[in-house]
Formats: sequence, structure tokens, C-alpha cells
Amino acid sequence: MSYTEQDVREGRRLMNEGCENRLVIGDKLLAVTVPGGPDSAFDQYCDEIGLSPKTARQYRHTARICTPPVRQLVADGGIHVSYSALREGARLAPSGKPYDEDYSTLRRLLHEAREAGAGRISALRYRRALGIGPALQDLLDPSSNTSLADYLASLAPQERDQALRDLVEKKAEVHDALKRVMDEKRRRDRETRGPECGGGKPDKAAVVARDLVRLSDQGAAFMSRYPPAASLAFTNEQRAACKEALGTLDVLATWIRVRVLDDQPAAADKRTETRDLVGV
Repeated sequence: MSYTEQDVREGRRLMNEGCENRLVIGDKLLAVTVPGGPDSAFDQYCDEIGLSPKTARQYRHTARICTPPVRQLVADGGIHVSYSALREGARLAPSGKPYDEDYSTLRRLLHEAREAGAGRISALRYRRALGIGPALQDLLDPSSNTSLADYLASLAPQERDQALRDLVEKKAEVHDALKRVMDEKRRRDRETRGPECGGGKPDKAAVVARDLVRLSDQGAAFMSRYPPAASLAFTNEQRAACKEALGTLDVLATWIRVRVLDDQPAAADKRTETRDLVGV
């Protein structure tokens, strides 16, 4: 595999355009890289254009599955279909084939949406039509490509609320997934004994990141400590105390979003991954 300076400039231009260019970026990656080829060359190209290799592989795969005729069908249909939805159809099932290999399910949803006068097909609705959803263990595992926060952030507010309720209602599945994640974390901790600070006093940002990771681990451990069979018959006073704690956690979540995610210098954002919140 090889690429030129012109390829790099074009890749950077596509990255700057944002919005509707994810499939176009995937096309570019297909043109200058080979799926299954040397990872070092692929990673180097991604570094040149400021794109995460994990995200780049996702773009490339989705572009390969979502062919030009499918894209034209979506463009001509007058129904908004986000990149996140198209990505779901391209996801590989356990069989090794895409969940919606020829996008036949999407075609049906487009037809139904036109007849109903709907203006969009959400990723959540598409996933439900396909009978799939993100694996809980993948969402909870910090080493996975898609975090629970990323997944929820990609949904509209009403869909996010429903997704959270769906996750909570899958009590046994959530508990088992949490247990697997915590077991894997303990295994990694035994092997690595945790990250080293490299000597000297860590800055406040490093301390905050460390404490948030620990807080996340504590939250996962807390949920795994109470299996579905555990009886939780709260008194009115206990329920009120839990409600107050929930309010504090809501404030904490907002604080994290403001101080960690939103309050970043523009320069620090140049190398960050583009969020999949816009459509094609």
C-alpha cells in the first residue's frame, strides 16, 4: 500500500468537511488502503489525516457494504437516514455477514416511512427492525470501540430514555455483562498492576482522569454486587435517600460533560474522533 501527499491533503479536506462525508472518507480509505493489509501503513495514513484507526476501519467497512446504489436510494428517498443507521446495517453478525447485507430491511423501512409521512429513520428503529443492539459487554468494556456514553449520545433524547429503560429491564443480562467486564478488568489489573505515572507529581487533569476511571469501576462493581435475585424493598426514607443520591449523580454527570468533554481548547480537539451524530 502507498499514498501520496495529495492523498493526505484530500483526506484532511474530507475530515474538515465533516457532516455528510463519513462514507466518502470510507471510499478514500478503500482507495488508498487494503482491508487486511499491513496495519502499520494504515495506521500511519490515519495519523497523517488525523483520524483514529478504529474509526477509520469502521468507515472503510461501512463504505464497502453501503454501495453507491444504496446511497443513491437513500438520497432520492427524501427520508433522513443517519450514518449511524447505515453503519448498523453494515455491522457483522456472528455469521460473519452484515446484518443487512443488501440493505433489504432498510429498503422496507424507507417504503414504510414514505407511506407514513415520516421524515427520518433512526438508528434505534433500524436496530430494532434488524433485531440487534449493541452488546452490553461491549458497551460496558472501556477497551471496546463503542462506549455506553457514545451509544447513548448518538440517540435522540426520547430514544435515549427508552434505550436506558431497555438496558435496565434486561436485569439478568446486565448483571452477567457487568460480571464479565469486572472479571476481565481484574485480570488486566493483575497483569499490568495499573498504569504508572512515570515519576513526579501528576497534573490535575491526570488525577481527574484517574479518579473518574476509578469512579466508573466502582459504579460497575456496585451494579454487579446486586444480582437480579436480590430483593430491594425500599422504605419511603430509603427511596428518598436514593432519589437524592440520583440527583447528585445527575449533577456529577453534567459536571463531567462540562469540565471534561465541553471545556477543551480548540487545539486539543484537532486529533479527536468525530462523533457520529450527523447523517448522510
